[in-house]
Parts: sequence; C-alpha cells; structure tokens
Amino acid sequence: MITPDQIDFSPQNSTAVISSAQKFIIPVPAFADGGEPLVYPDGDKAGQPVEDWQGHKVHGRGIVFHNAEDGAWQVAKGDGSAVIIINAVTKDKAAKLEARIAELAPSPEQLSLKQLKQVLAYARELDLPAIYDASRDFVAAHMSKVEPGSGMAGLHKRDERDICQAVYLPGKGEFQGPAATPQRFTDGAVILKQGEDVRLIQPDAFEATYAHADGRKLRVSELKRQDGVTR
Repeated sequence: MITPDQIDFSPQNSTAVISSAQKFIIPVPAFADGGEPLVYPDGDKAGQPVEDWQGHKVHGRGIVFHNAEDGAWQVAKGDGSAVIIINAVTKDKAAKLEARIAELAPSPEQLSLKQLKQVLAYARELDLPAIYDASRDFVAAHMSKVEPGSGMAGLHKRDERDICQAVYLPGKGEFQGPAATPQRFTDGAVILKQGEDVRLIQPDAFEATYAHADGRKLRVSELKRQDGVTR
C-alpha cells in the first residue's frame, strides 16, 4: 500500500502542473438527520466506520459514494460543509446535470440523501466516472464559477494560479489517499499534491485534465518519475 508520505514532491523531483478541466460542483446539503452512517458498504470492513489514510476513523454522518474511475469509496459529511466534485464536465453535460437536479428538488441545497445519490447515478450514466469529495472552503479558495450565478452548485474551473505538483508512478498498486478505500491502478498512476491534499489520478484522465504550469499541453511521459514505490 502506497501512502502520501512515500512520495517526494520537492520541486526537483516533481512537475508543476495546473488543472485545465471544468468541474461540476454539488454542495452536500445539511441533511436533517445528518445523512447515512459513514461506514464501508462492502468488503471485509463492511459496516465498520470509514478510516482515513492514517487509520483514523471518520466520525459523523453524510453520504457514501463510489468513484468508478479508480474503484474507491468516498465519503462526504452531511453537515453543510462538504461538496461533491464531478470532474471533466462539458457545458452540455453540466446542463443535463442541472436539469436533473431541478427535476428532483427546488435547489441543490434541498436534495435529500436519496435524491443526491440519484444525481450521482445520473452522472455515471453521462459517462462521468470521476466523482470525489471536497470541502466548500476548498472550492471557495481554489475555484470560480464558469458562468455567474448564485450558490455554489454548477460548473467551475480551477484558479490558473493554483499550481500543483505531480509525480508519475509506474507499475500497479494501491494508493491510500483521501478516499474511504484505496485507489487502485494497474498501468501507472499520477500522484498529485495540491496544498496539503494528495490524491491519485489515472494517467488518461490526467492528460485530459491537466497542463504544464505555463499552460502548455502535458503528456504523462513528461512528468518526473519515481521508481521503486510500486511493484
């Protein structure tokens, strides 16, 4: 199992990159009952509290959902502090997501737990597998809406000055990042650090959504590589 502290993100051993993808933000409402228990839904730990990469239990209630891109379970608190980010969303697909939300509730903040899961299921129908959690504070600090509007929901882009450090790991393995379960990869992976947050991105998704810090197109083969971490 690979953990963030095994990766060297120093400037000389990693590559500076920026996100070029648009992301659809869904604020997780403050559910009346807090949502569902944050427990593993299946596997050897089914029914047990979710743990972070350091082995600390994640307490509280919220929503448990699946990131199909890397086969990991994610959790988001249902106390009004979290968001769900759907990555690499076009304007056309964003409009479809907005329409689906409008069918279910008067506003995104009024979605029930069941309705929010229906929206995520619809995102997967739109071939949007990369779905993960973040905080509202993170979105406010690092993203801006593509089109003006009230509320946090909708299509966003990352701040062009928000530079991240990326490293390529060859091989296959599992990475214990921010998700509730390890992120799996079978043919190399990109490990991305933004501030104190570290997560795995599949190589094809990375090439489609990231660029050099100066905006030039970026290939995974150009990233600084760290060997000996995977098997």
